[in-house]
Amino acid sequence: MNNFKFKKDSKYTRSEIFKIVTGSDKRPPFAFDRTGYGRIDKNLFIFMNIGIPGRTGADYKNHYDKRTEAISWCGKGKTHAGQPLMQKIINGELNLYFFGRWESNNNEFTYLGLGHVISYKENVPVVDRYGNDTFCIEYQITCKGVEEISFEDIKSGVLVEREVIAKGKNNLRKKRTFRGKKSQNYLVKEIINKNIGNIGERLVFEYEKKRLSELGKTKLAQSVKHISVTEGDGTGYDIRSYNADGSVRYIEVKTTKHGSNTDFYMSPNEVEFSKKFHENYFIYRVYNLNEKKLTGYFYKSKGNVLDMYNIEPTEYRVYPSRRFMSDSKIVTLLDWF
Repeated sequence: MNNFKFKKDSKYTRSEIFKIVTGSDKRPPFAFDRTGYGRIDKNLFIFMNIGIPGRTGADYKNHYDKRTEAISWCGKGKTHAGQPLMQKIINGELNLYFFGRWESNNNEFTYLGLGHVISYKENVPVVDRYGNDTFCIEYQITCKGVEEISFEDIKSGVLVEREVIAKGKNNLRKKRTFRGKKSQNYLVKEIINKNIGNIGERLVFEYEKKRLSELGKTKLAQSVKHISVTEGDGTGYDIRSYNADGSVRYIEVKTTKHGSNTDFYMSPNEVEFSKKFHENYFIYRVYNLNEKKLTGYFYKSKGNVLDMYNIEPTEYRVYPSRRFMSDSKIVTLLDWF
């Protein structure tokens, strides 16, 4: 990842930012100098107007919370998740540098930090420069300092397979206790967990390509796909690889910085996929991950998840029952007087 020397809460003009990034005294190109965001290599520089209309007159509902370093950022009009640039933002393929200003006549932007996507929402209404209704994509971002790893760094990482499978745990349910817990910064925790998962997936992706290449299966190595990146989450697995005979491997990667016996979570969709494609389904459990050195270990298990692991439901989908709806009285404000 590039380490540009921007200081949080300091102010920069677009020309100053361009010079720091490129080392050039030339005037920035139009996309960088006049529009909401400009890209240089794998870096996207985002210039947010907060609480004021943009240059074209469109008023996007951008927001920045200095205390939490959280950002709500709207893309340009008619942006959506299917567009190539938006896909790269969603998949974490670009470094997102956020700059904001609160006065339209001010050429300086305050550096907010390196952003990390938490979530996004499509079809968010916005008014264009002519007063017409249109739509855009809106991102929820955090600028808390979480280290990012580049694709080039991942290729130098070392992942070692171990044959020792994690020890099984007793399937006895523990007595549930009801105790308060200290509040956590779930926003940052989610980003950290997501980054750890991404690192594990990329390490396995490179490992699989190398494994097939060493077997002399160059074409198969070139066919390995990082499905969770190219198609998104929800397919039921992360990486599509191959055995030496050409048969497919559906690989779900679960990563932790802790030991091999650490619990992990799976979605109902992932469990169902493992049942349906159990003959070709693998879990690569990456553990003892060192984020800085990009080293770790993994073991793999093949088959239906339900045959290999104990599974405990941790959440419930809750909605009103028919009995509740028929027995309940609808309370209005009038009932209180």
